[in-house]
Amino acid sequence: MNKNSHVVLICPDFFDYKALIENQLEKRFAKVHSFSDRPLCSSIEKALIKYNVANYNDYISRRYSQQLLDQLTSLIHDITTIFIIKGTSISPFFIQSIKSLNPNIRVIVYCWDSIANSKGFVKLAELADKAMSFDFADCQQYRLDYVPLFYSDDNTQAPSCEKSSYTYQFSFIGSHHGDRAKLLYNLLKNEKNALTTSFIKIYFQSKIQFIVFYLLDPYIRKCPKEWFTFDIITRDKMSDVFSNSCFIIDIHHKGQSGLTMRTWETLSLNYNLLTTNPYILLHQPITAVDILDRTHCNLWSTNKKSAFVKQLSNGNISTVPLTLSLWLDELFK
Repeated sequence: MNKNSHVVLICPDFFDYKALIENQLEKRFAKVHSFSDRPLCSSIEKALIKYNVANYNDYISRRYSQQLLDQLTSLIHDITTIFIIKGTSISPFFIQSIKSLNPNIRVIVYCWDSIANSKGFVKLAELADKAMSFDFADCQQYRLDYVPLFYSDDNTQAPSCEKSSYTYQFSFIGSHHGDRAKLLYNLLKNEKNALTTSFIKIYFQSKIQFIVFYLLDPYIRKCPKEWFTFDIITRDKMSDVFSNSCFIIDIHHKGQSGLTMRTWETLSLNYNLLTTNPYILLHQPITAVDILDRTHCNLWSTNKKSAFVKQLSNGNISTVPLTLSLWLDELFK
């Protein structure tokens, strides 16, 4: 890659993953110009953007895209690559304008959310030079290239195979969405697991968000208060918890088939994963992972896992786990 070129990264501020990507891009380009994929805003504005209430996100996207263009215009002939991840508040107008200013700029777009949660991404994909997603089902439906997500390059210290005891039987660390509270409650409060020691942290972006879901979701009212947090768990803390957990729980969005970064990190370290996402079976031997049925909260049988894999068998997809550096190699090739 040309070390004299500039790259523009437009990416959600999601935990520390944006910073990890920036660090890798700095090894490949002379300069990295980094921006969020939506303007700084309140929790209420985030909700208006997410659900595009009264076309609010359409308006914000046009305005925010113009702001980015104003900042990039003077650099337009130094920039060789625009890399957009998800693009929550990026208007198609942005790509069109970039291309009109410098047709040689390569625009790469990648979605690490489901299209159902990122409806504007399809229009960005139509204008980009290369469009990819981590979601297998979305790639089939929208004819995107399937590239699974990554784990950190320094995520290499595997746990001891001889470990005989753990601090926690189960652990879960993640943002609140959908039926996560319900599944965690049903799994950990049943007779079999009620007496086990677990580390559970369900993250809420704000107390307002928590109050809204507390009123709407009876399972949030049932869950122990210590399960909830408004503070982001550090990577070091997560590593410590996961290394001391017998099983790490992964509960994916119902309408999403892609494997998250957290899932790949868990797999890369050979931890025991208990997941609701059967698409993981495209990447792992069926004996290496447990699938949790989100309806009945029981485990899939070997026969059920085999039938699922057979139904989705596709020799053209990449099933190789990717470090962040290899992930960027795949996206930029």
